[in-house]
Amino acid sequence: MRIAALALPLAALAYAVAAPGAAWAETCFRACVSAHVKASDVTDEMIRHQMGSCRDSCEEESRARLVSKGLDKKVAACEPQRLSDAEFKVLRAASASFFTYANAFTWDIHNVLPGRVIRKVEIVYPTLDLDDTTATGGGIILPGETETILINATFDGYPATRYALRVRAVYACPVD
Repeated sequence: MRIAALALPLAALAYAVAAPGAAWAETCFRACVSAHVKASDVTDEMIRHQMGSCRDSCEEESRARLVSKGLDKKVAACEPQRLSDAEFKVLRAASASFFTYANAFTWDIHNVLPGRVIRKVEIVYPTLDLDDTTATGGGIILPGETETILINATFDGYPATRYALRVRAVYACPVD
């Protein structure tokens, strides 16, 4: 049992060493947003709209890569499963911290999980009543790639939402 628990973190470490800087590469989403949001009079709503457009165009690119690898039907038929605690910790360690801006959550996830496609992220944050609100965002992050998950409308009703927000779970599909 202990050897199996160490295998995933060691595999992720080996991948990270073999591909230096991969976890911090600029994602399609980040490049798109920075190219389109340049005006000084931009509003939060305009930023969220552009984030959604960028997410959609980057998602199309990810789907095209999935098709080119012959994995599209397998991933489409899969019901994403929640990552184990060990897998989640490895993924968090390999990825930059998430970021909230303009009432949107973004997280550049570096998928170091061999044979798994990241499909969904679930976050939790408090409302003004201090009740938990759960939100999810999806995408396609192939093994070895870094992409951004966007969840729009994580509104700052509670003043410290950006500090109280947490990632509850990440879901993936096997592609082996």
